[in-house]
Amino acid sequence: MAIFSSKPASTLFPLPAPYGVMRFTRLALSFSASVALLLLAPSVLAAPFEVETSRASPNHPLLVLAPREAKRSTLTIVFNVGAADDGMVNGLTRISQHALLHANGRGSYESLSTALYGAAASLEMHTGLHESRFTLTASPEDFDALARTLLTTVLSPKLDPRRYEAALERADNDSQPLDPEVWLELLLVRAMLEEETRYKDPNLGSLSDAQGMPLNAVREHISKMLAPCNATVIATGRFDAKALRKRVSGFSGGTVLERKRPTFKLPYKRRTPASREVQVLAYPIRIQTPRDAAAARVLATLLEERLFQRFRNAGVGYSFASEPVFTASLDALALILPAAERSGIDLGPFLREEVRAVSEGQLEPGAFERHQKANLIRLRLADREPLEVAEALRTARERPAWYNPELPAALESLTPEALRDVASTWLREESSIQLHFLTVTEGR
Repeated sequence: MAIFSSKPASTLFPLPAPYGVMRFTRLALSFSASVALLLLAPSVLAAPFEVETSRASPNHPLLVLAPREAKRSTLTIVFNVGAADDGMVNGLTRISQHALLHANGRGSYESLSTALYGAAASLEMHTGLHESRFTLTASPEDFDALARTLLTTVLSPKLDPRRYEAALERADNDSQPLDPEVWLELLLVRAMLEEETRYKDPNLGSLSDAQGMPLNAVREHISKMLAPCNATVIATGRFDAKALRKRVSGFSGGTVLERKRPTFKLPYKRRTPASREVQVLAYPIRIQTPRDAAAARVLATLLEERLFQRFRNAGVGYSFASEPVFTASLDALALILPAAERSGIDLGPFLREEVRAVSEGQLEPGAFERHQKANLIRLRLADREPLEVAEALRTARERPAWYNPELPAALESLTPEALRDVASTWLREESSIQLHFLTVTEGR
C-alpha cells in the first residue's frame, strides 16, 4: 500500500497536543523497562553494526549501505533541502516533491502505486525545515525493483507539463505539508535566530499558493536543489548492494548547497510567546567520537529518569524528554518540560539542579550501570530493525560518529569517570540555552 505521510502543518511556535505522542517523547527509562530489555539481550548480542559509506564525487549522492538480515528493507532518499530553503515562494520544496512523483515522465504515479500495493510496500514523503525525503519500505523480494524505480524517478526526473496540474492538485489537497517533528527546531531557531526573517514567517512551508506555482520555478528548484549532489541514499535490510552502488553512481548534478552553521551568543535565556507553555534547557554538544555518542545517549536517559522522578511526582507535567536534538543549526542535549497548566513559573533552576547532579556524578547506586546496559541493549535491538537503522543513519550523515560499528564498544567501555568528563565539557552554565515558551495570552 502506498502511504504518504500527512501530518499537521506547523504554525507560529507550534506545540503538539498531546505532547506525549511525539516520537521523541518517551517516559523515563524505569528499572522494569531495563529488566525487560535485558531479558531480550541474548538474541541480539551478535547484531552487526556494519555501515558502508561512499561517494563517487561531490556531484554524486552520498551512498550509505547497512545490510541486515531482516524481513523488511528500506530505501531513504534524503535531500539537504527543506522548507527553509523555499526562498520567497512558500511550499516550493514540498510542491517539488509532489512533482517528482506526479509530474514525472520517468514513470507514472499510478504504475508506482500499483507496484507498491501489489508488494504490500509503503512510500512516505516528508518535508522538514532543512531536509526533505522519500522512504520506501518493502520485503526483500520486492525491494530491489521498487528501489530501482524510485531512484530513477527521484534522482533523474523529467518533468512533464501535461502532468503538472495533477501534481498541483495533490499539493492543493495536502493540508499537512510540514513534518511536525520540526516543531522543536522551529522553537529554537525562531527564538534564537532573530535576524533570520525566513523562520519568522508563520506560513513557512505552507501550500496555500500551490495553484499559482509556475512549472519553471519547480523545474529550477529540482534541477539545482533537489538534485543528486544534495542527496543521501540510505539502504538498510536485505538488498543487492552491488546493483545499488552501480545505479547510484549513475546520478549526478545540481548545485551543492553549503549551509554555514550560525553562531549563538551563550549563555542564552529568553521568555517568548507560544501556543502552549513549555520549558527547554539545552546545551550544545559535538559528536566527534563514538565515546561522545555513547555519553550523549547515557546522559540523556539518566536525565530523563530524573525529570520523571522529580517533576511528574510533583504534578508539574506528565510528558518529559531529555535527548540529543540534531538540526542544521544546532546540535544539543535538550531537556523539554511542558507545563501541566499555565503557571508561568520558571522551572529553570530546578532543571539545572538535575543537570548539575548528573554532570557531577551524583547518581543512585547502580544507576550508571543500569542506563549503560539499557542503552546498549536498546541500540542492539534497534540495529536489527531496518527502519530504525535508516533513521539513525539519516541523523549520522552529518555526524558519522553517532552511529557506526565502534559505538557498541564505546558504550560497553564507558565509565562513570568518562561520563563526568564529557558532561563537564558539555553541560556548562556558560554554554546553556534556556527558553521558556509561554501561552500568548500571558505574553510576558
